[in-house]
Amino acid sequence: MTTITVSPLEEKVSQLEPVASPARPSTRSDNTQYGLKFVGAAVSNMVASAVSNPLDIIKVRQQLRTQTPGARANAFWSVGLQMARTEGISSLMGGFTASMLREIVYSGLRLGSYEYFKDKIYTASNGALTKEGLGLKVVAASIAAAIGSALANPADLVKVRMQAYYPEGRPYRNTPHAFASIWREGGLRSLYRGVDATTVRGIVLSTSQICSYDQVKQVLKRRGILEEGIGLHLTASLFAGLVCSITSNPVDVVKVRLMTDKNRQLNGVLDCIKKIIVNEGPLAFFKGFGMCWGRLGTHTIVSFIAFERIRLLFGIDPM
Repeated sequence: MTTITVSPLEEKVSQLEPVASPARPSTRSDNTQYGLKFVGAAVSNMVASAVSNPLDIIKVRQQLRTQTPGARANAFWSVGLQMARTEGISSLMGGFTASMLREIVYSGLRLGSYEYFKDKIYTASNGALTKEGLGLKVVAASIAAAIGSALANPADLVKVRMQAYYPEGRPYRNTPHAFASIWREGGLRSLYRGVDATTVRGIVLSTSQICSYDQVKQVLKRRGILEEGIGLHLTASLFAGLVCSITSNPVDVVKVRLMTDKNRQLNGVLDCIKKIIVNEGPLAFFKGFGMCWGRLGTHTIVSFIAFERIRLLFGIDPM
């Protein structure tokens, strides 16, 4: 008796038209796609940082204040109005150039190389990790964020220094002058002040932001709640913005304190944490949370929507 095996129609179509397969929608090489993803991630996050810079600088000012948590003088509207009155409206765009440089390196790598590491780790795991699983996403995001945040520390430090308040007047004329001044303080070591807190913060923020966005998109699409498009991107990014704000604010407070500690009064991350708890209480780790959420929420929405649109423009699959 002869047995005839009939392949499903979908399988035949996928064999005849591999370019139309969801796994391979583009004729571009993998390396070209990874390069374009880096460019898309950098550009989209630069746009998001430009939009959210005023919120970012208010958040930094709040985190540097040491009065009782919840005091009205530390409310975001109070800080913003005081800056506008005493330093001018332009002060809300402090550290803008350094912020753009930071995004090219930091976000270009943490978001742009996320899928590169995701693909490579998936292949190396020989099926032990699934592409839909949260474990693979966390590992990939952690590696990408660690590299990006560590390399971007000098630009991050300059940005924070230029956004801080100096009663005696601004010590830096512009971004190049800030880099040169900090270099004179102690060379490369000064530019990498707080790199441990920066890296930890980058990992915490990126894993919570990128992984939650990726996971929420996946769940909403799988359950047929939303289809690929602006509505899905907005919903996933709203959720991701809240999650990463909650997880990253405490580390961000420590990072900002260390980066602005020019007189070396803090002896590293643990000493900074100890002094904040003793002098200000545990709630101090959530100073500036309103602005952190406002800034990160805005940044997350703008960056992911822009990233998805740029990918579409480049002919690359949605994230």
